[in-house]
Amino acid sequence: MGNSEYPLPDYEGTISHKDLKDADRDTQLEVMRTWFFQNYEDPANRTPYESREGGYIWIWGGPYEASEELGSEFYDVVPEDVIEELSSE
Repeated sequence: MGNSEYPLPDYEGTISHKDLKDADRDTQLEVMRTWFFQNYEDPANRTPYESREGGYIWIWGGPYEASEELGSEFYDVVPEDVIEELSSE
């Protein structure tokens, strides 16, 4: 468990670890999506790219797999199939 509270979409406040565990699937997906995009971004946004070398220069760590990061944060809160659904988007 990473946090005891997670941000709700559209800056509507937070949801506790326990409440997220008991929330419906759509709420769990939206909370995980919000958390993910607050902590990770597309490398095209700010990660240097070296065309000669053929890829991004990961100066801030990474690359990260969405399924691993979401699973690491939410494994004890959200069912695995919900995590897999979001990470496959």
